[in-house]
Amino acid sequence: MNLYEITREAQELAFLLEIEELTPELEAMLVINQEQLQNKAGNYAKVIVNIQSDSDAIDQEIKRLKAMKESKDRAVTRLKDALREAMLISAIEKIDSPLFKLSLRRSESVEVDIVEALPSEFINIKNVVSADKVAIKEAIKRGQNITGARLIENFNLQIK
Repeated sequence: MNLYEITREAQELAFLLEIEELTPELEAMLVINQEQLQNKAGNYAKVIVNIQSDSDAIDQEIKRLKAMKESKDRAVTRLKDALREAMLISAIEKIDSPLFKLSLRRSESVEVDIVEALPSEFINIKNVVSADKVAIKEAIKRGQNITGARLIENFNLQIK
């Protein structure tokens, strides 16, 4: 019996208990259902822990690969900068090799030293609006009614 069937059976038994008295047969069905749920829950916990372990290993591998990528990116930047500087110092704008064609291309960019010193027409103001959930939670717990928010209780599964 799968978890969904066990849950459905428990709901049916709960409904029966609302309309009937607890008979020995109903009590036996409740005990069997609870035992099935405990066994199934144990098996679910094993699978969850196994999958979580895989997920943790994947996270570690992602971190390792990100660090490797950042190192490679820094190496590419250093090599490009060194080549660019050598070409600039030597006043060479183009290099043709059998495999690659290298050239320096002129470009422009704006560098801003102090944003506050700029005239207002050159400043973009971005407003970010978000709810202060910590303050809302504290206010609701103090008994304050907050329009547009409510405190909900969650049940988080812990496996130890």
